[in-house]
Amino acid sequence: MNIKLLQLLDGAEDKYPHALEQKFPHVFTKIMELWGLPAIDQYFIDLMLHTRAVPREGFPPDAAKEILDLSLLNDEQTKAKQGARISQ
Repeated sequence: MNIKLLQLLDGAEDKYPHALEQKFPHVFTKIMELWGLPAIDQYFIDLMLHTRAVPREGFPPDAAKEILDLSLLNDEQTKAKQGARISQ
């Protein structure tokens, strides 16, 4: 379990992306490397949309949901840093 991510989730282990970390460790590692950097937005887009010439299989629903949840968390944190109001 990644301590940095767990802290970003305020210790909520039920929100931790276990499936992503176990089934797609290279994706999980890349997300953690890019966290807080502008490049992470494009990485999330590339993960969730078909952007390659060669079709890929896609993620199983549990991992896809975790990627989406991490993307939303990143958006919330980015808006909070910019002083924008976060919708609830």
